Amino acid sequence: MAYQALYRQWRPSTFSEMVGQEGIMTALRNQVAGGRIAHAYLFCGTRGTGKTSTAKILSRAVNCLNPHDGDPCCECENCRRILEGESLDVMEIDAASNNGVDQVRELRDTVQYPPQFGTYKVYIIDEVHMLSVAAFNALLKTLEEPPEYVIFILATTEPQKLPATILSRCQRFDFGRIPAEKIAGRLREAAEKSGVEAEPEALSLIARAAEGGMRDALSILDMCIGYATHVDTQLVHEVLGTADRAFLFRFAEALKTHAIDQALLCIDEVVRAGSDPVVFSRDISAHMRALLLAQSCGDKIADILEITSEDARDYQTQCQDFPASALLRAMDIFMKVENAMKTISMPRLALESAAIRACLSSEEKDVDALAARVEELENQCRMLEKSVREGVSVKAASKAAPKTAAASAGAPERKAPVAQKVLDGDSQAVWKSLIDYLKKGSGASIVSMLAMGKLREVQGNKYIWEPNDSFDFYSDALNSERYRSMIANALTEITGTPTAFQAAKKGQEMPVNDGEESLLSELSETFGAMNVSVQEKKKV
Repeated sequence: MAYQALYRQWRPSTFSEMVGQEGIMTALRNQVAGGRIAHAYLFCGTRGTGKTSTAKILSRAVNCLNPHDGDPCCECENCRRILEGESLDVMEIDAASNNGVDQVRELRDTVQYPPQFGTYKVYIIDEVHMLSVAAFNALLKTLEEPPEYVIFILATTEPQKLPATILSRCQRFDFGRIPAEKIAGRLREAAEKSGVEAEPEALSLIARAAEGGMRDALSILDMCIGYATHVDTQLVHEVLGTADRAFLFRFAEALKTHAIDQALLCIDEVVRAGSDPVVFSRDISAHMRALLLAQSCGDKIADILEITSEDARDYQTQCQDFPASALLRAMDIFMKVENAMKTISMPRLALESAAIRACLSSEEKDVDALAARVEELENQCRMLEKSVREGVSVKAASKAAPKTAAASAGAPERKAPVAQKVLDGDSQAVWKSLIDYLKKGSGASIVSMLAMGKLREVQGNKYIWEPNDSFDFYSDALNSERYRSMIANALTEITGTPTAFQAAKKGQEMPVNDGEESLLSELSETFGAMNVSVQEKKKV
């Protein structure tokens, strides 16, 4: 007899043999045992989750002469005919190749003929979402009120493409992805029956690579058996073209430490080994996702990724001190390059470029966002420069509330600090507090401008800021009444002492004016710092 693929050899023949869909199997078995069989079923789910197998089991169960608690016996004449494909009572239709209205009309005509051997005539329509709109319309009435001996079983991977009129006429069952541990258990049985030695870790690797599909898992194992009678992790990686865990951890460590040379050496190993760069990029994206989950979910990562506790600890160890922003950026980079490499002639170059950008993720900034920010700042500066040229309205508060004056009069006298030219730890701490204060409030734009320079010196109670090279226009902006008063008020609140602020040009010396500072202190003590602002005299 010709060799049969493993996924065909291990196709379940009863509801009890199905793996990973226990709830659905129980419901269908109870319906068959209780005689409450619906006229139309819709089986939805990803590939390899058991939709077609369940449809075939159900077609035998409803026609079995000796059912056992809803399961077909697989031995009676009806079961044998259906298993061998000789029964005219069960018809399998591939909607991908029979999707026209004429085929559906032909089906509708055959529905009128009763079953020849069994109790029910079963129509299994696979990939039903491929039917045309006209074909769906032709099927509607028959699907809603078929003869009592007809059962429709529709199977699809994309239920969202089905019309609502079809969905409302069917009992819907959603087939979920099969857990990796259950797939590994079935693979173990298949390997033992085939006389093959398979390492548990290799079977787990195949189960995870199948992404919840039993058929894919059995096909991968079939390919591995074609190479050798002993299946280990190295063989599985060679068959899948994937990188092993240790290599992925080594590459991720290079990204974490910004070691561009190590990352490029890893890529060289991948290419020399003949691995597909597209598959490697996909593996890295999955590894970055695992590290993000380890950061966010902690111990629950083992259940989410269906891995062992030892593997979970490895992910938790590597994700420490790995910024989440860097992980997100790396994952985004490799997902994008995975698609790009499918259409370019030099995939290695694209992969190396992606690795370098991922290594520099902590130093790079989003170019578009940075450009927009610079443009916004330039617009603000142009407006401020225009205001300065036209002359800024300068005023001092001429009125003060009696309560404020009384409170100020009773307050202890505060003395301004001694003028100093050299910055000390206290002044730097005050400046840092100023930046934090402005960030929390509405002074984000001021912080952006202050970042273009530094605190140069403190003269008494005046903090003097100086811009970096070629950024003198920020001095004019910060010296405007609005921004200078906001900064001065913030410094006053932080230090508890009336404090002034001024922005100097690059290299500009600022003369110390003790008289002016004393006057400012007295005004602030009398009227309150919030009511005092400094104005420049207009030039006539």
